[in-house]
Amino acid sequence: MHVAKKTLALIEETMQADQGASFRGWLEQVIPHVGDAYSTDQFPFRSHLGASLIGGDCARQIFYSFHWATNTKHGGRMLRLFNRGHLEEARFIALLLMIGCEVYQQDENGNQFRVSGVEGHFGGSGDGVIVNVPDVEPGVPLLGEFKTSAEKKFLEIKAKGLRVVKPEHYVQMQIYMSKMGYAGALYMIVNKNTDEIHAEIVTLDTNTANHYSQRAETIVWAHEPPAKIHESPGWWKCKFCDERPVCKLNAEPHRNCRTCKHSMPAPNKEWVCNNQMDTPALSKDEQLAACINYERGF
Repeated sequence: MHVAKKTLALIEETMQADQGASFRGWLEQVIPHVGDAYSTDQFPFRSHLGASLIGGDCARQIFYSFHWATNTKHGGRMLRLFNRGHLEEARFIALLLMIGCEVYQQDENGNQFRVSGVEGHFGGSGDGVIVNVPDVEPGVPLLGEFKTSAEKKFLEIKAKGLRVVKPEHYVQMQIYMSKMGYAGALYMIVNKNTDEIHAEIVTLDTNTANHYSQRAETIVWAHEPPAKIHESPGWWKCKFCDERPVCKLNAEPHRNCRTCKHSMPAPNKEWVCNNQMDTPALSKDEQLAACINYERGF
């Protein structure tokens, strides 16, 4: 674990020096550019298999998520927690700008830094690119990844390191670094209970990136769900899984094209129906609606 001690110390020193004035000034400029925090999109599923998921323990859960098996409805508290994660991105960026880093939230075309693989069915978007991080040589660009955590998990990460405690975050960053061509990344996570920050410098591990890119390809083109990680519906990890009703409790999957036996992913991030191979690729809305010929696929 390479703790970004210089970065953390400079953040504290600068905050104390002007009692947060420059931080607040930068925050005013950054917040309008964190679009996920105020998005009004109500589409219930992600179109692609996210790099943030591919490092998870259970391949079956990832398969179900990619196939829109469960339309999970969250309460207000959880939705506010998700939104806080987006808002924290702006706070992290403001802190880095405050200490003299250069932070790029969009590419030269004004778009998020996105990566893609498996014919467009796998990928994600990084939180930014950071230059002049105090813990590395001046001018070296790093991928930025920003997270929030409850106190218990935060303290574990602080004690044992990102790779040990949150391997899915580690894998996500390896995928991004590999595809974007960066040799290192700055990982920052905040304790939601105390606002304490932990930061690590993460270096590129091409073996990990390649392994999980291959895992994504296997899951995307799979015709059947992978094996269960555990047979008992009461196993502790399964109890917290959104896909548990379909996987363990014999619930019907959400009725859409991705859970239908007749549809399949195709090149160029498309989905097609093998009952209607001469028709155009299915739009997101068509996939969600399904059709009268729907038959459960798994």
